[in-house]
Amino acid sequence: MKKWTAVLLSAILLLGITACGNAKEATGGNNTAAEQPAGETKETVAAPTVDELIQKTTDASKDLKSFSMDAQIKQNITVSQGDQKQEQKVDMQMKTDMTKEPLNMYQEIKMSIPDQGEQDIKQYITQEGIYSQVGGAWTKVPDEMKDQLMATVEASAKPEQQLEQFKSISKDAKVSVEGNEYVLSADLSGEGLKELAKSLMSQSGNDPQTAALMEQMNIKNIKIMYGVNKDTYLPTKSDVNMTMDMEQDGQGMSLEMVLTSTFSKHNEVGEIKVPQEVLDSAK
Repeated sequence: MKKWTAVLLSAILLLGITACGNAKEATGGNNTAAEQPAGETKETVAAPTVDELIQKTTDASKDLKSFSMDAQIKQNITVSQGDQKQEQKVDMQMKTDMTKEPLNMYQEIKMSIPDQGEQDIKQYITQEGIYSQVGGAWTKVPDEMKDQLMATVEASAKPEQQLEQFKSISKDAKVSVEGNEYVLSADLSGEGLKELAKSLMSQSGNDPQTAALMEQMNIKNIKIMYGVNKDTYLPTKSDVNMTMDMEQDGQGMSLEMVLTSTFSKHNEVGEIKVPQEVLDSAK
């Protein structure tokens, strides 16, 4: 069980690198019209169906060249055996700037990890290299790891190519109107959630250990919320909440994970380049 706990912790750390793009995947599609508040006419609401929301958001994403994201990831792992329980909580806060052409990213991450205390991380993920600062010192990620990581980031930056798989939750998805936003949401439980959960956890990369863990997990509930601006159809916010559990060798493990993101500065982020002082000091 300790092995699986370590796998989950590793996955959540990697999730921080790619969450900015993949959080946009959490949508579904059907022909259910938006909920219309009492007293309002169709003319005042003018909300899209879920299929229309997906299509218009997909079209808008193709013109999205850059954005900023603030995100928080909370993960609580509880391991139990008999009357004994042990909790491990991970809290991660991220600020991300991203450009898609060229594909470059700058992040500031604050993490609280069991037995390690708090850590502040800064990182540049760019075409010229990947540089991370932990504990005040800059290091360069080996070039042999760069290609794989950049491929993951590149895939996450193209949500318009990844929305189709979420049409599997279409019958449970709905659109509502909240101020200047259209909000698509789904509250899912029961059978058939494993593939969706695997897709959401794959945001941390196609790690075989994480995939093996997900096969053994019982997915209890997934809540998804995705908001877009009513005028531009560009992303404004995204929430993913998952609960799951498993048993192995007489031990039980439960996982609660909440990923909350807000998006801003659409097409306003300037050039992201690794500063010369970082290049000079990186080991």
